Amino acid sequence: MLINLFVKNFAIIKELNINFYKGLNILSGETGSGKSLLLKTLSILKGERFSKDFIGNFSDKTIIEAVFSSNSNVKNVLEENGIEVDENIILTRIFTHNSSITKINGRACNIKFMNQISSMLYDIHGQHSQLIVLNKSNYISIIDKFNNKTKEYKNNISKNIKLINDLIIQKDDLNISDDELEREKDLLNYQINEIESFNFDDYDEEALNNEYKKLSNQSELIVGTNSIINAINESNRSLSLKDMINIIYDKLQDLENYDNHLKDYSSDALNIKELIYDLSNNIENYSYTLEMDDERIQVIEDIFSSFHVLKLKYGKTSEEILEYLAQIKKKYDNLVNIDKIKKSLEDQILKLTNENVIISDKLTKIRKEIIKDLEKKIILELHEMNMQNIQFEISIKKKDKINKEGQDDIDFLISTNKGQELKSLSLVSSGGEISRFMLALKAVFVTNDEIDTIIFDEIDTGISGKTADIVGNKLKKISDECQLLVISHLAQIASKADNHYLLFKETSENATMTNLIHLNEEEQIREIARLISGSDITDNSLQAAKELLKEE
Repeated sequence: MLINLFVKNFAIIKELNINFYKGLNILSGETGSGKSLLLKTLSILKGERFSKDFIGNFSDKTIIEAVFSSNSNVKNVLEENGIEVDENIILTRIFTHNSSITKINGRACNIKFMNQISSMLYDIHGQHSQLIVLNKSNYISIIDKFNNKTKEYKNNISKNIKLINDLIIQKDDLNISDDELEREKDLLNYQINEIESFNFDDYDEEALNNEYKKLSNQSELIVGTNSIINAINESNRSLSLKDMINIIYDKLQDLENYDNHLKDYSSDALNIKELIYDLSNNIENYSYTLEMDDERIQVIEDIFSSFHVLKLKYGKTSEEILEYLAQIKKKYDNLVNIDKIKKSLEDQILKLTNENVIISDKLTKIRKEIIKDLEKKIILELHEMNMQNIQFEISIKKKDKINKEGQDDIDFLISTNKGQELKSLSLVSSGGEISRFMLALKAVFVTNDEIDTIIFDEIDTGISGKTADIVGNKLKKISDECQLLVISHLAQIASKADNHYLLFKETSENATMTNLIHLNEEEQIREIARLISGSDITDNSLQAAKELLKEE
């Protein structure tokens, strides 16, 4: 249920903070007072596009915020998406000339998610809703609201249709001529042989690079190691590195007899001596492995060259090339077995198509059961709204092709006068008849819907007198099941209100702005009198207003 609506700096609305209540909430006001603007704010909370032209002159930003009581379905969805819910759900949209913010319970979200949540909280029925009722393509979804089983069946059909389309694409890809088939096989065979001729098992790029670097720099390595060996073992000076460390070590051993502290230094010298001897042996052993090998260099260069060719054609790394190899092997096998694969695809397509026929038949059966019950309920509702001569039927026929909705072609057929043949609803109905038909649908659906708030705009279009009174009673009845917000210009409907709100414009020297008040009993009498007689309220219209309210 909508508890509160806060609007700031929206067009000519400077600031409104409105509390709404259970039952029938009526909003009235003169033309241009801001009724449509108020409805627009709730549409924007449903994700409707916001124009910067709506930012008013009272501030640099527009704020629209609605507070709803929570219900278990919405609460579960929000908590699954990491949004905490206590008692209420707060939808917020803030707009400046450069940016916008969308939040639920203070948590930023995208417009799509806001629309999902708001659609679970409230419905808006205005001129757009009348277009929905007049559009034949919407009738299936209207029917299917009566039975949740249809959703499961339609999901299965949609899944099968997607699989069928994917299989058709695969099958179409195999529709090639014999000559083209042979050319494709030859090309794939060549690529497979080219890749498989390379020995990936022994290809270690890092190891080969190191080996190549060593082989191509043999002369530098030989000269360098020899110079190190000479420095350690021989010297142009009087002593070599080995001679010097031996002298140092021997001298420290002699001296440690006079000072025990020198034992540590003697130990260090021994370690250095052993390191130098080990270094000398290791480098000498390494130098024995060095030799020029131009033949091995050529082998490595050939390996690199072959791999470079593969990289240019099939992938940047060994993994990518081998992945490509697996793909073309599979493709080659498919081409070799093309007839078998085609037959398999055709069998799968046929199986899924037959499944959809069976599911569509089940859908048709369910819809026929729904229609039988729905026709009676809608006729009863229309009779109660002063359409005694109405005839209404829902036709259901088989279409040539199955789509995601099944195979049913559904139309709403109506005759509003005796003796007239039934025709499609979109062809024969006036604005008033459409309004009443939509209200009849909502009256039937209200017990099935899980939405707690319904907003009606222009539900009283094209009606007056007794019919208006009947429509008002119908709205009152629906409001026993859920909260209603109704924008109305008819006294007969406004008099049914549990809560009546008046929108009006105030003009000063600098600005025009919309305001709203929650009417008390006396104020409501005057507003209903205005709806009866116009701006010149008379004693007769005041008395008529009192009589209307007394009837309630």
